[in-house]
Formats: sequence, structure tokens, C-alpha cells
Amino acid sequence: MASTTKYTAEQWDKFSGAFRDLSVGTVSMARSVLVDGLRPSDVAKEQGESRQLVYAAVKRVTKILNDQGAQELVPVMVWLPPELAAQVEKMAAPYNTPPE
Repeated sequence: MASTTKYTAEQWDKFSGAFRDLSVGTVSMARSVLVDGLRPSDVAKEQGESRQLVYAAVKRVTKILNDQGAQELVPVMVWLPPELAAQVEKMAAPYNTPPE
């Protein structure tokens, strides 16, 4: 795994409902790598698992995140006049619904 996509805690929380069919351990290992930025080998040692299992967890969760469009969304924080803010909120509404 040459390059691992990183996610913010907010992105992770937004899409965490999509992980409901995964074990807690799989989600925990993937979060350690994808959100906390730990190396898979360090996660494996810390959790007493093989590196292959950690890489598999990251791969499964990354596929779910990609399927949910997590990489296509970019968080934006700007200050706008109220009328423009309302327009931006309206445009963002379809993307702020929880994943199925």
C-alpha cells in the first residue's frame, strides 16, 4: 500500500454508518490508519494482529468509503453573507444526508 488516503474525523463520522456490517476490530484498525495516520505495521503490533489483517481492513473500509463517494467530497468552511450562505447550504443539502 504505497499511498493511503487520509480522512478527517468528520468525514469518518459522516460515513461510519456504512461500516455497520464490518466487525468493530476491522473498523478500529482501518480508522487508526486512515484517520489517525498510524502505520499499518504499528497498528498490527498495537492490536496483536498481522500486518496482512490490517491491510485487509484498510482495503475493505476504503472500498466502502469510495463506494459512498467519500473521496469526492471536500469540506469547505467560508464566511458568507446570509443570502449567499443560504444558497450554499441549499446546494450542499443532498450531500449532507447519511449514507444508506
